[in-house]
Amino acid sequence: MINLVLTFSLILGLGAALGLAASAWQASKKQALGSVDAGLAALVGSLLGGRAAHIAAYWGYYQSRPAEIPQPWLGGLSASGALLGAALGLLVFSAFTRRRPGELADGLLPLLACMVTSAWLACWLDGTAYGPGASGWWGLPSQDEWGQVSKRLPLQLIGALLALAWFWLLDRLRLPKSAPAGRLAGLAYLGVALELFGLSFFRADPGPTWRALRLDAWGSLAAAGLALLWLWFTFIQTKRFSHD
Repeated sequence: MINLVLTFSLILGLGAALGLAASAWQASKKQALGSVDAGLAALVGSLLGGRAAHIAAYWGYYQSRPAEIPQPWLGGLSASGALLGAALGLLVFSAFTRRRPGELADGLLPLLACMVTSAWLACWLDGTAYGPGASGWWGLPSQDEWGQVSKRLPLQLIGALLALAWFWLLDRLRLPKSAPAGRLAGLAYLGVALELFGLSFFRADPGPTWRALRLDAWGSLAAAGLALLWLWFTFIQTKRFSHD
């Protein structure tokens, strides 16, 4: 289990490093360092949000083991909680630096793409978020949380490929020049949240549920709602500027 956790952390760390480098590379020289700072704030928020959501979902376990709460290296993160935490971390950074959150979010799209993709691949090697058993040609060897390997629907690989396809489409999307900063990031965030929600129906790993939905699915819906609220705000901005 320790080796699996270390592998998971290593892949996420590589994804974070690649994403921060790509975000800094696409920024101007004057904004490169600020882009890295904003990315680090989003990553810290993602870690805290993912850990907090996981602890809340499994409070019955952590209630009797409070010493494990501040030890994320033992394993235990929520994808939807991380997504919400990243947004909160970026908003806090925006408030302290007085920089527009939309511009910051747009500049961190490479980081979001790398983190989502690396997280899915890390889950594949870690034996989490796996799909149901599959005996057909589409089944690929995948292990569960007990380390047992069997042919399964490659849900984690599908998640990584869908994320890459979504960000590839967004990279080729030509928004009108009048579109306010942050709209592209809002679309990216919405796509990631909806992907997490849709693929949650195919997950075979055990997890807490509420009203027949996994808690992670509810968290993904909350993230999607946040993205829709942000996109609505950008459209309001467009209308206001067009009337001025």
